[in-house]
Amino acid sequence: MSKVLRIRFVLVILLWSWQHDSFPKDPGKISGTLLLDDTWERKVFLSLVESFEKEFTFSNSLILATTELDSLGNFEIPLENVSTDWSMLRLHVVKKGFAPKYLVIGSNEENYVLIIAKRDSEIRLFNTEGMPVFENKVIEGAPYMDTFDYISRLAEYPNAIDYESSLVEKEFIEDVVAEKLKAIADTSSNQLVSLYALYKTDFLSDYQKDPDFYKSYLAKMRNESDSYFDPFRRQFPISNSFPWILVLTISLVGTLFLLGFYISHRRKPKLENLSVQERRVLDLLQQGMSNQEISDACNIELSTTKSHVGSIYSKLKIKSRKQALDIKIK
Repeated sequence: MSKVLRIRFVLVILLWSWQHDSFPKDPGKISGTLLLDDTWERKVFLSLVESFEKEFTFSNSLILATTELDSLGNFEIPLENVSTDWSMLRLHVVKKGFAPKYLVIGSNEENYVLIIAKRDSEIRLFNTEGMPVFENKVIEGAPYMDTFDYISRLAEYPNAIDYESSLVEKEFIEDVVAEKLKAIADTSSNQLVSLYALYKTDFLSDYQKDPDFYKSYLAKMRNESDSYFDPFRRQFPISNSFPWILVLTISLVGTLFLLGFYISHRRKPKLENLSVQERRVLDLLQQGMSNQEISDACNIELSTTKSHVGSIYSKLKIKSRKQALDIKIK
């Protein structure tokens, strides 16, 4: 192959690769096998968990997809309606005769599992027969879910211990668990799993003890903006202080400017309202002349001079010759 042909071949390959990468990726899917007894509907529902604050909130409008289980329990749900960013999804099944939005939280009847995924994820899920349905599950294609499940178990640990009425021991265990969860948040490669770890702590109370950690964490996640990070960020004064200070500063400067503008224009005499003769009388007033001297200088009657002076006082909103001296004619 000649040198020219080799160059052309390389260019074609590069062009094809660029075009291939530019195309939107095909949606991924969540698939697998669910073993259910005859009390369950043969359907699987995929829904969106809009934020961590709404982890236990559910409605039909949040259902993204529904699929049937085949005779062996196999299912496949395309993720075409899922965001290209990381999202928390809920996979759930319902008992026969119950509405699709029926959700059981905790207990042996719990009927859902949470999964972190995005539009191009390829995830496989399997369970074993028994209750709860998703207790003994296996998830493939999403290694970060091992950390996610560990977070859930770790968060429940303080509630599973018999403290024998020892509040000190309980607080100690809670602090240890919180530190472990913060360590997971600081090191997890999946940003949504990282944030989930902090949501399993009393982070607002812990912020009072360890503000530096949260300042560092929010700085590291400053480019993350979605329905999961934004509500979290708004709860911290360190994330809200700058915008409020800026707004207050702008408001104060604006108020002072308007006040100064108002005062200056209020005090500024409206000399344009004076007639030519009144301007001349004002000039003579400022030279210290008496009414009679002004009458003589202008060759007008004394009564006319007094009338001009009264008109000047009225138009300029002054009450004395002393105030007249402070007015700048030019």
